[in-house]
Amino acid sequence: MRILDFGCGQGASTWFLAREGFNTYAFDGSESAIRKAKERLESEGLYASFQVADAAAVEYPDEFFDAVIDNVCIYANRIDDIFRMYQIVYRMLKKGGKLFSSCFGDELYGYDTGVEIEKGTFTDIQVGPLKDRGVTHIFRQKELEELLSATGFKDVQVDWNRYTDHGEPVHLLIAIAEK
Repeated sequence: MRILDFGCGQGASTWFLAREGFNTYAFDGSESAIRKAKERLESEGLYASFQVADAAAVEYPDEFFDAVIDNVCIYANRIDDIFRMYQIVYRMLKKGGKLFSSCFGDELYGYDTGVEIEKGTFTDIQVGPLKDRGVTHIFRQKELEELLSATGFKDVQVDWNRYTDHGEPVHLLIAIAEK
């Protein structure tokens, strides 16, 4: 089973997928993040196919992956770019392939404290876990469901998780969908 860790950061999900025996692919826009992820896997005798790439222009073949995991990567963009990234994911998934996508919801501490550059998209968030994180789109559950459906995904299910981070509320939306 071929799985893509979409925007892998320093590779926690990539490491887990490789450790569990999946044919794992991963990319990130940061060369240093990719280097650290590779080093982590190599130190344990694990392997994944890595590349440095921009999430809005990542290139893998059409219908190549059985699953794509977006662990809080896609949300950090304007809504047009987010839609384009989900279209890229859709293109790369095999028919029946699964998307797992997590992003921040509107009950997050710090929501609505930055500069709103478009509906739901902020910069300069003043407090909370997304303070100083650049462009951030904070979703409403229905909005995420509708966006994924408009991209072509079927059986879209969006659930949520609420927890605290250093005492501050975090609201995470978790979407599962099928091509």
